[in-house]
Amino acid sequence: MFKAKNIVLLFTLTSCSGLISHHDLKNQKISNIDNPISNKADEKSQVYYLDEELYLSEDSKVQPKLVIENKKVLVEDARSNIEQDLRSESSSISKSSDNSDDDFILDYKKKHFDFWIKYYSKREKKRFTRHVNNGQVYKNVIDQILDYHELPRDLFFVGLIESGYNTFIKSRASATGPWQFMSGTARDYGLKVNSSVDERSNIVKSTHAAAGYFKDLYNIFGSWELALCAYNAGPNRIIRAIKKGNTRDYKELVKKRLIPKETIYYIPKAMAAKAIYKNPKKFGFKFTKTKKSAFEFVESVTVKGSFDTHKLASNYKVPHKLFRKLNPELRKRWVKNRKMTVFIPTKKATHFAGIFKKEERIDYSRSSRNHTVYKVKRGDNLSTIARRLGVRLSTLKRINNIRGSKIFVGQKLVIKKSHSSRRVNTTHIVRRGENLSRIARKYRTSIRSLKRLNGLRSSKIMVGQRLKVNSPIKYVRYKVKKGDNLYLLARKFDLDIQEIKKVNGLKNSTLFIGQHLKIPNRG
Repeated sequence: MFKAKNIVLLFTLTSCSGLISHHDLKNQKISNIDNPISNKADEKSQVYYLDEELYLSEDSKVQPKLVIENKKVLVEDARSNIEQDLRSESSSISKSSDNSDDDFILDYKKKHFDFWIKYYSKREKKRFTRHVNNGQVYKNVIDQILDYHELPRDLFFVGLIESGYNTFIKSRASATGPWQFMSGTARDYGLKVNSSVDERSNIVKSTHAAAGYFKDLYNIFGSWELALCAYNAGPNRIIRAIKKGNTRDYKELVKKRLIPKETIYYIPKAMAAKAIYKNPKKFGFKFTKTKKSAFEFVESVTVKGSFDTHKLASNYKVPHKLFRKLNPELRKRWVKNRKMTVFIPTKKATHFAGIFKKEERIDYSRSSRNHTVYKVKRGDNLSTIARRLGVRLSTLKRINNIRGSKIFVGQKLVIKKSHSSRRVNTTHIVRRGENLSRIARKYRTSIRSLKRLNGLRSSKIMVGQRLKVNSPIKYVRYKVKKGDNLYLLARKFDLDIQEIKKVNGLKNSTLFIGQHLKIPNRG
């Protein structure tokens, strides 16, 4: 018989003691990270504070616990500037069928790698051991999700250094969950974040979202070194470095000191964690051996409508703390008007593949299909790009985290398709008093686009001339009234009669009272 005691041990994550990561190192601003304790022990120094207060104050006999209520673990997040959407129309990343990670990361400084090996092996041995033990519970789950998205399994170690796989962890910048997502980025990647539910803490859903984000960063920057730098420091920080250095070569950017110092240490930190995980005896570690998956002894239950988490746990005879541990995304006791899947322990083992199929129906990477990437060309500015692609200038700047108006040739801008209208090819007949500038504004395109589509060398046009136009288009529904005809409707909506007929599939000009027409609206 499956005992609750065994479940508690199986699903134990980190105890809620402090967590030190690259974010804390950044916050402390250590000037010489390769030799952080070489100076004299000054009680007021940042190094002393980091060493004594954050590393050595922890009780060495802390035992794993389910959860300490109302206690938050704080971690500084270097990605607090990612309140934006950085998604692209992702092409498949070419990987071999066995998902080999041999060539995952090649470029990093050995001295930085050696520092993190020493750091984990000496000063943070107990903490790192606990983090690895946490991660091993989820390793099988995460590997299967990364395989599904055709990504390197070594990305597991990014989550390890980000959160230690404490699903309840929350940073000072409010980044939450195992992958430390900010709320804006999480929502853009399909996660629900509200007062009742925060799916950033759900290991399955957040890993799907992280996989989509990793894939997009790789497709944008072209290497895992730059992709992980962007994950740590923010995509636009790396874009600025590429612009200033005029290169995408990671080694060159590091050599020119264009990548933030704390970010340079991020990659060797992950690789050091990998090295210790792969060969613990070599570095003096002993991890808890477990072949059990976090989802091996649970089953999923779909709950509809409002529900009380305490009563739900009681109905299934599950201790509430254990229920919270299995469903960390539930923020409050009372969840209103939701249809969601929750996990509960079961005596009968449930294979993870069954859960994976259920989770797979929810497309956590759907945002990838809702975005496109525009490459800035010579002569472009934000206003013309926004007008041409049918998005608001403020939206374009917010999504791409642009404060001013400066952009550079070759820069890639993310365009949210959900904010942009579908673009169609149509024909415009030039009327008296019109010019290319007025027509471009009407169809929310550019003069250059009009000239290119119509093979015009100059801006001269003639009345009656037919111009091809590619414009964003939305439709309004119009109910035909008494006295309406196509001529009057065309004048009312500033359209061509043929355009209304084409959109509505009309073979002649006959209209009926009460008939519904689709009217193109480019306003």
